[in-house]
Formats: sequence, C-alpha cells, structure tokens
Amino acid sequence: HKLEVFLKVRGLLFLRNEEVDQKIRVTREALWKLYQEEFTPQVKLALLTLKDEEKARTWAEEARKEGCEKLWKDLPKEKRKEPRYWRPVSIPARYRTQVVKARPGEVLGPFKEGKHWLVICVLDKIGPTPNDFKALIPDLGDLYRRREEARLTADLIERLKKKYHVQVNWKLISRIGVQEKLPPDLKDQVVLRVGKLELTAAAFQQYLKRDAKVRYPGKKKLSPQELEDLRHTVVDNIIAQTLTGLEALNRHYERREPLKSLWEFYKRQMLVRELENRVIWPRVKVTDEEVREYYEEHKADYMRPAQVVIAVIQSQDEKLMREVYRRIRQGEDFFEVAKEVNFHGVHPQRFSVNRLVPEMRKVLQGLEPGEVSGLFQIKGYYFIVKLIDRIPPSPHPFSMVKDSIKKMLAQQRFERLRKEYVEELKARSKIEINEKAWRKLVRELGA
Repeated sequence: HKLEVFLKVRGLLFLRNEEVDQKIRVTREALWKLYQEEFTPQVKLALLTLKDEEKARTWAEEARKEGCEKLWKDLPKEKRKEPRYWRPVSIPARYRTQVVKARPGEVLGPFKEGKHWLVICVLDKIGPTPNDFKALIPDLGDLYRRREEARLTADLIERLKKKYHVQVNWKLISRIGVQEKLPPDLKDQVVLRVGKLELTAAAFQQYLKRDAKVRYPGKKKLSPQELEDLRHTVVDNIIAQTLTGLEALNRHYERREPLKSLWEFYKRQMLVRELENRVIWPRVKVTDEEVREYYEEHKADYMRPAQVVIAVIQSQDEKLMREVYRRIRQGEDFFEVAKEVNFHGVHPQRFSVNRLVPEMRKVLQGLEPGEVSGLFQIKGYYFIVKLIDRIPPSPHPFSMVKDSIKKMLAQQRFERLRKEYVEELKARSKIEINEKAWRKLVRELGA
C-alpha cells in the first residue's frame, strides 16, 4: 500500500506536468488579448443602491433627463458609493456587457442586487494603453495560467472518462441525502464505476457528509438546490481524483527517469524498513525497571531550570516611573501603586531564569524574596521589579519523561542489534569493491 501511495503521489505530479504545465504557453499576444477583452475599457461608475424598486426606477429616469452628476450630489452618502474606475473582469456578468458598451453620461438599471436595487451612472471610459498593460502583466499572467490549468485539466478528465468508461447512476444518487438513513435496498448498490473500481451508495453518503460539513458548516438541513449542487460536486471530485490517480499509475513513470532512480531507492528503503520491523524490532525490549534506573542515574539531564516569581511595573514614561518608585520607597504597597501605571495593576508571574534578558537577570541576582528593585531601563522601557519567590532547579517528574526515555533506550538497542545483524550478514557474504570506481567517486565528491 505504501509503495502504491508513493507512486500515485509522484505520478500525479508527473501527470500534471505532462498534461498541463508543459502545454501552457504564456505569450505577450495572449496576455494582450486577455487585457483587451477583460481589463479594458476602464469604466468610471457612480453606483446608487436603493431598497425600493419604484424609487430606483424613478431616480434612474430623473438621472437620464437631468444628468447623473447633478442628482448625485444631492443624495445622502449612505445611499451612494464614491465613483471609481472598474475593469470589465470585476463587473458582474449579468450587466457587464451593458456597462462596457455604454457611453459616458448613460444611466443603466435598476438591477436587482440581493435585497437592493442598483442604478449605474457611467461617468468616464479609458481605453487600453501600453503603460497600463505593462503594469498588469504579472496579474494577467497569473490569471491566464490559472484559466489554462483549469481548461487543460478539464480536457484531461473528459478524455480519461472515455478511457476508463466512467458510469454514474444519477437515479440512485438522487435518493442519497446527508442526514437521512439509507434504505436497505440502496445501501450496497453501486452508484459510480471508474474502470474496475466501484463506489456503493453507503460509501458515497460518507463523502457527501464530509463535504457538507466543510461547505455548509453548522447547517443542519440543506435546501434541495444545495443538496443537488453538493451531489454533483462530490461526484465530480471523486471522478477527477480517481481518474488522475489511475492514469498516474498506469503511465508507469517509475520505469523511466527522473522517477526511476528515486523509485528504486524508495523500494530498497521500504524493504529495509520492513526487514527491520520484522527481524530486529521484535527483539528490542525495554522494561519499566530499566527506564526508572536510567532516570535515577541521569536526573541531571531532566532538570527544570531555576525559576523566579516576579511582579513587574513597566512604562516608557520616565517621569511617571520615577514618581511610582518614590511612592514605593516611602512604603506604599507595590501592587496598589502599580495601578497608576496599569489600570488592572500587575500580577505575579513565573519565569525560567535562563529565559530572562541578561539585564533582568542581573537585577534579580541582588534581590531577596519580598524585595523591590530600583528603577532600571531596558531598550527604552523603565522597570521596577518585585521578587516574590525563587524556585530552585528540580527534576521533571518521572511520569513526564518516562515515555521519551523508553523510546530513546529502545532506539539505542535497535541500533546495536542492527549493527550486529549487519556484521553477521557481512560474515556470510562475499563482498567485492571496485577500487577504481570507488577512488573516482571519492574524487568527484571531493572527499
């Protein structure tokens, strides 16, 4: 199974490269055509949104008679959007053609936009220019490449559907819901065939449930249209993934370079791992007593570093901090005075000493628990620190580290047993070294 997964993953990369990536040709002519068709003209639009259709129609008619800009200035700001330039690719398809063909001064609409009505005033148009095209080349290239990838991938899938004789039983699929329990007569029926592979209704429902959680999170019941769309999406995804996986394996990229060498290496590695798992690892034994003994003998390796519990007042305001320090020295409570700097005050916090900045460590070295430091500065901030407690280094509990110790001891014993096994194999084998080839390899590697 692992070998098949390896081949499928690598094969998919080669298949994509062969059928998609190598066939994409991004030329200046293609980008200029895309630029002219979807990025020009730039159209300056003033947009008015109204909830009432009749009011929208009335306003549009008045704008056509009196001029859009005159009426525009009298509108409340919440009903209008500031005019800006739009490119055709950014304009909704249902009225894109009308907007692009309209002349400056024309009023379009109203168009239904959700719960509102939209009136469009065309104010200005700018045609294609060399400088604008040059600035857009990176974006045009990305868009063109994405579209070509989608087109070539769709074309590949259609060819593979014929090659592998894909069959979809939409009549059965239409009976499969997300939440509903499958009827007994439907559960084991095949709803999808790709070559020799078959998918049952029960398995398809699992895919349906998984995708529903992703596409409609938190939604308990899908509408009929949402469910129908989901079924088609799931079918398309399963078909695409299955077809490309089959084709990637059937093209046998592992029989030729550059995958051939990697494939041979991976197979050898898998064989070695399988041999180790069957022959060596079963002989690796580590008892709980051995783990405990190692822990006791190496406690120094499992020590928690020294810690301090401190409360810190800090601010960039030197004058404020000097006043705070003066009040603390005169006997006022550290935590009460801290509220002058921080509304919520400060609270004791525990830190590992080795994680504190050197300046802070140096200040704390001269304090005893309960003492307050002087005013000191670190990188533009002023600090006053109260040392609450010191916690000396202590070993981590055995329960916390026993698993890692056991794993380490097991690995050490595995390495020793593997070395012994290799030596045993060497003793039973005849090994010849091509000295000439070996010296050449050493020279090439600079060893």
